[in-house]
Amino acid sequence: MTQRYYEDVNIGDETEPLERVPTTDMAIDFFGRDNPTNPAFSDIDAGKRLGVGGALVPGLLKLSWLTQYVSDWAGPAAAVRNLRAAYRRPDVADRPLTMAGHVVDKRIEDGRPIIELEVVTLADGQPSTRANVQVELPTRG
Repeated sequence: MTQRYYEDVNIGDETEPLERVPTTDMAIDFFGRDNPTNPAFSDIDAGKRLGVGGALVPGLLKLSWLTQYVSDWAGPAAAVRNLRAAYRRPDVADRPLTMAGHVVDKRIEDGRPIIELEVVTLADGQPSTRANVQVELPTRG
């Protein structure tokens, strides 16, 4: 994992897209096999009855992936300081999701070097989850 430094990041920089495929098993395992909170997270037919075409991907699973995505982008000496997310539409298990993002702000806040990114999950090219993430990066100095 590469470490990013505050001085090397610019507003407009894009993150490298990453594709993951959330499986039905991941959805079930995320909530626990003995206690799914909603049958549509573990049952393809229940998801189809809801009109989404299959088992739903939990929003918290997507949020955890986005947090890991940004953390991996920033590097081991960085720290995710804040994350705000909005779920725009449901995603269906066993279909690829692409995580992508770009830098929207760079500032010193209370003496800390902060980078703000906007990241999304994309399904079929359409955003399903949007998040703004503030990351504290180390400096070279």
